[in-house]
Amino acid sequence: YHRSMAAMQRLGADSDTLTSFQSLKADDLAVSKEVTEENRHGQGSDKLAWFWRINSATNSQKSEWMYEFYRVNWLKAKARYDRWSEELKLVQHEIYWTVCCFRTRIDVEKEVRR
Repeated sequence: YHRSMAAMQRLGADSDTLTSFQSLKADDLAVSKEVTEENRHGQGSDKLAWFWRINSATNSQKSEWMYEFYRVNWLKAKARYDRWSEELKLVQHEIYWTVCCFRTRIDVEKEVRR
């Protein structure tokens, strides 16, 4: 990438082209935690690396590709939300069942002591 940037500069690429390609940082090249840790907390703050958002295709291709990209990401977020909503309901019920169990044990213990 750095060699290609230097070549574009030497070949006299216009400033619009050069400004659309930013410096690559180690963070830009890191594997998304969404891939390696699908259910991790705090995914809403994830940001796409700049090179996923550059205008590298024709407008029609770009809009179709970006539409598909955002659609897939929205579906992933929706599935994650649905899983966590289900998990919340399960945990709430488990807490209720646990309280009921202890109350029943208390009642049984009281009966035994009589």
